[in-house]
Amino acid sequence: MWEVSRPLPKLDASVAAFRQAGVSVTGVATSVIEYNPTFIAELRQCLLRQARATVIVTSVFAVPALAQAWTNSLSHPPILAVGDATAAKIKSLLPEAHVFTPEQHTSEGILAMHQLNEANCKDIVIIKGEGGRDTLQNTLRLQGKQVYPFCVYKRVALAQPFYTNNWQIDDVSGIIATSENMAMQLIASHSDQMMTLPWVTVSERIANTLRKRGIEKVAVCKQATDQALIAWIKDNWEY
Repeated sequence: MWEVSRPLPKLDASVAAFRQAGVSVTGVATSVIEYNPTFIAELRQCLLRQARATVIVTSVFAVPALAQAWTNSLSHPPILAVGDATAAKIKSLLPEAHVFTPEQHTSEGILAMHQLNEANCKDIVIIKGEGGRDTLQNTLRLQGKQVYPFCVYKRVALAQPFYTNNWQIDDVSGIIATSENMAMQLIASHSDQMMTLPWVTVSERIANTLRKRGIEKVAVCKQATDQALIAWIKDNWEY
């Protein structure tokens, strides 16, 4: 059995996807998502002022904030979504939006997209979570872009992790962690035995953080969707 970590709003859907694919998992949530209505209102005003800005959405949890801030008066600016799940959620809430995704589902992948190198790409709105990386805004500002970042949500740690079923650490064969924040919370809330298990995560940055914490068996799946992680497990782990 594998342990998959997701924020609470996404946990049940992820666990169902793994189980439907025949991969035995237990789900664990260490945090919930809390939105900031003030910043969402400020985002709406920014989108109205910068109607031609390119919009970057860095996670699926940022999408509801974009939908709240969106107005039909916008001139359908290009929206760069960090991954397929984020893009799909944008299209479901904003069918008229023009959405693009990078080949590599990371900040570095977004920076490599040709849309950011167009001559008319001067203003960029970044919709993100509190405590996220600053790589995008720092790099784009060094390139001479005008960047407007909005931290529209934050992850709030649960007093106790939430599990989808009862389990023992001896039942777990490996850990699936899709963010550095959740990985650190898992390590903090579990026994040292978790340090000896194999882990799979979704970027070299997170993998390197885990290695620095003493976890030796760390692999990387290049995408964070349930489907990509399921395919990786079937190709690389006995399930």
